[in-house]
Amino acid sequence: MKALLAQDILCLSHPSIDFLQNGKTHFNLIIMNFPEKIYLFEEYILFLKHIRALNPKIKTLFFIDKISPLVLSLIARAHPDAILDKKEKTDVVFEMCLALLQQEAPVANGHTWSTKKPPMITPGEVIVLCEIARNESINSIAQRLHLHPKTIYSHLNNASKKFGICNRVELLKMIAML
Repeated sequence: MKALLAQDILCLSHPSIDFLQNGKTHFNLIIMNFPEKIYLFEEYILFLKHIRALNPKIKTLFFIDKISPLVLSLIARAHPDAILDKKEKTDVVFEMCLALLQQEAPVANGHTWSTKKPPMITPGEVIVLCEIARNESINSIAQRLHLHPKTIYSHLNNASKKFGICNRVELLKMIAML
C-alpha cells in the first residue's frame, strides 16, 4: 500500500510515543489496527494526541476485525478519519487512503463503519473497562486507580446503560468477546 501511494504513510500495529522520539514525525496518514487487547487502547489515544499536536493535518485510518458498540465507542475517542474492516478489498483500501491523503472526505459506499455516532463513554469508564478486560477484580482495580469500589461499579453500570445492556454480566461478556 505504501509503495502504491508514494506518500508518507505510517502503518502501525502498536503505536508508541517512543517511536516518535526517534526523529521522523511527519506523516500524512497513519494506518492502525485496533488492538487485540482493549486495555492498550489508551496508549493509542495518547499517541494520536501527541502526533496531532505535531501535525494537525494528519489523517488516521483504523482497521477493525470485530465490530461492537464498545469498539466503536473506543475508536470514536480517537477521532479517526476512517474505519475499515480488515477483510476489505485492496482497491477499497487504496481508494480510502488516496482520498484521505488528498484531504478529501472518504466516500462511504458502505465500506466505512458507523454512520451513526456511537455512544460516548467517559475516560473513567474507558479506564475501568480496560482494567476489567485484564481480568482484574473490582477491589484490585479500585486500589490501583485509588477509587472506591462503588465508583468502579458506577462506571460499569453507566457504560452498560450507554450500550443498552441490562447488567454488568452482559457487559463483561461483550468485553470478553473482543
